[in-house]
Amino acid sequence: MSSKKPIGEFGKVFDYLQNPELRQKENGDALMTINSASFGGTEFHGQAWRNIRFVDCDFASSYAIKLKGSEDLQFDGCRFGGILGFGKMNRVQFSKCAGVGKLNLIGDPGSTKVRFEDCKFQGDGADQNHFGALGTEGETEFTRCQFKYMSIYGDTKLTIRDCQFENVDCPIDAATGGSEVLIENSKLHGNFDMRPAAFLSLTIRNTAIDNIDLSEATVKGDVLMESLDAGYVNALFGSAASLTIRNCQIKGNGRDVFQTSPAKIVRIDIDNVTFGKASEGVFIGGGFSSKKEIARVNQSLRLHNCKIPVLASNHINTANLILDNCAIQEASFKESRISRLDIKNTKILERLDFTNTQVETQDLTTLAPYKGRVDKLDGSNVKLPG
Repeated sequence: MSSKKPIGEFGKVFDYLQNPELRQKENGDALMTINSASFGGTEFHGQAWRNIRFVDCDFASSYAIKLKGSEDLQFDGCRFGGILGFGKMNRVQFSKCAGVGKLNLIGDPGSTKVRFEDCKFQGDGADQNHFGALGTEGETEFTRCQFKYMSIYGDTKLTIRDCQFENVDCPIDAATGGSEVLIENSKLHGNFDMRPAAFLSLTIRNTAIDNIDLSEATVKGDVLMESLDAGYVNALFGSAASLTIRNCQIKGNGRDVFQTSPAKIVRIDIDNVTFGKASEGVFIGGGFSSKKEIARVNQSLRLHNCKIPVLASNHINTANLILDNCAIQEASFKESRISRLDIKNTKILERLDFTNTQVETQDLTTLAPYKGRVDKLDGSNVKLPG
């Protein structure tokens, strides 16, 4: 990777890296700084490094570095390549570091307080098999980083803040029990793929997104999406306690706009969101079959102050469906079972379909009729005003 001095020529420093017990005996816990060293094929296997600062160093190896653990390490302006194992990492920071190619640098389970800031990494190409891999199977934070063609990991806690990504994967291994994920003030260009994913919670705010895929992700707690400027959002979660989307623009990608299923989410609240344009469909449905009725799994589905060209919300089974102060061109709720239906101060202009939908109670008194609107009520007990 460079013509820097090989680490094997660093005398006592090299001895201390190979034998941390010797270093402890001779120097105690004093900070050790290593400048402009090249870590190539020299092997470090089974050691535990701690309290070291690496400055302008190059790490390029395949399995040469396989540490047992690393603690209180600082990498400043270093470059990385190949397959590197720093073991279980605790309080390890990478600042202004870089790498190109099929890098694999993943901290072991139990890693805590691992931080990448102002780093730039790029994999070999757009094929996911050629992506680089960065992060830990524990806690990872990325701040002001620029990544392309990378897979990033934070399997128990993941924070992405002020970053710019292009075609980045972010899988969360379910074996850890789920990750607490926060993404904010970032730009996620291309595809941001979070499959497979197991979350404790997921928060995405103040972020621009081209395409995000959360399909079949499981969330033990809550999902919040706030102040997004998004293209396509696939929110077909496998399960979640709640999904809240507010103050967003979800514009679509020319083919798809938004998908989610109340059958898998206990509570859905969508507030002040503008979806798509023209005749593009927004899909918020699925899970109920008129042939074999399933147990009600959704407590509420609320749409407030939303603009939606085409709403497809068929086959839902909910205790409460609320549309409040929405503007919709076409809406379909066919083949659904709804305990309480509330449509308030909402305009549905061209088409309204309740075919084969049954409700127990309803309040549609402020749903205005529109001349020329096609209403379909075959097999339904919904009573439209006027």
